[in-house]
Amino acid sequence: MTTAFVLSGGGIRGPLQVGALRSLLEHGIKPDFFVGTSAGAINSAFMAARGPDLAAIPELEKGWRKGTKDVVYPGNVLTIAWRVLIGADSAFPSQGMRKLIQDNLPPGVTTFGQLKCPIYLTAVDLKSRRLYLFGEDPSAPLVDAIMASSSIPVYQDPVVYDDRQLVDGGVVAVVPCSVAMDKHADVIYAVNVGHGREEQPAVRGILNVLMRTIDTFISQSLFNDLKRAEDNAAVALHHIHITDFSDLPFNDFKHIDEMFAAGKAATDRYLENPVPFLAGPAAQEAPPPYTVRGAREYILPYLR
Repeated sequence: MTTAFVLSGGGIRGPLQVGALRSLLEHGIKPDFFVGTSAGAINSAFMAARGPDLAAIPELEKGWRKGTKDVVYPGNVLTIAWRVLIGADSAFPSQGMRKLIQDNLPPGVTTFGQLKCPIYLTAVDLKSRRLYLFGEDPSAPLVDAIMASSSIPVYQDPVVYDDRQLVDGGVVAVVPCSVAMDKHADVIYAVNVGHGREEQPAVRGILNVLMRTIDTFISQSLFNDLKRAEDNAAVALHHIHITDFSDLPFNDFKHIDEMFAAGKAATDRYLENPVPFLAGPAAQEAPPPYTVRGAREYILPYLR
C-alpha cells in the first residue's frame, strides 16, 4: 500500500497544514511521498528535506514563524504604485521569500535527489499555459521549484526557469490529487486549506468578486479529482478540508501559532471518524443538483 500526502495551495494559511501534518503523524500515518502546490509545496519540501517524521515538525514551525510581512511582502502602497509605474511583474519583490526558503532548508539540500522522501511540485507556465511537474528528475533545483510552485501571480514575480515563466501551480490544480493517483498512491490524505464544496456568503467589492471568480475556476480541478477517486476502486482519498482563518488577509502573519493549533484540531476531528471517497457500494452518494428559481445546477460531464 502506497500513501501520499497532498498539500493544497493556501498562501498565508499554510500553517494550518503544519498542524494537520502533526496530527497525521501522531496518528501513525506516514507518507511514502508528498505532492504539493503553493504553500503546500513549501511544507512538502521542508518535510521531505528532513524526513516525514514528527521530529521535523518543530523545524517547519520555526520556519513559518520567521515569515513576516516585511520579509515576504515588503513595502507599502507607494512602493506598489512605483512597481506598477516601472512595469514590474508583481506588487512585491520575491528576494525575501527566496532567502527565507533557502535559509530554512537543511545545509547541502539543493536538489530533489537529496531529499529524504520523494515529492512532486506543480507550477504553471504563463507562456504555454501548461502545468509542469517537478520531482521526477533528481537533479532539478529545489529552491527554484519551490519558488515557482508558490509564486502567486500579481503578488510575486513569476520565476524565469529554463525559458519558462512559472507561477503558482494552484492556478490550474489547487489540490493536485491527480498527481498522487498517477504516481499509484492507494491511500491519499489531501489537506486542503483552500476552498471546497461548501457554499460561501455573497461576495461584495470589485477585488473580492474577482478573487471569488478565480477561486471558482481553480476549484474545478479539485471536484474533478474527487470524482476520479470516487470512480477508482483502488484509491481511498481522504479530503481533509480545513476552513479556519478563511478571511485572513494575505499578508497577516500574526496568527501562525493559532493556525498550527487549528490545523491539528481539525485533522484530529477528521481522524476520529475518517470518511474517504471510495468507489463501489461504499461510495458517497452524489448530492442532488442545486436549484434556483427557473434553473438548476449543470454538472459538467467530466465531473459526473
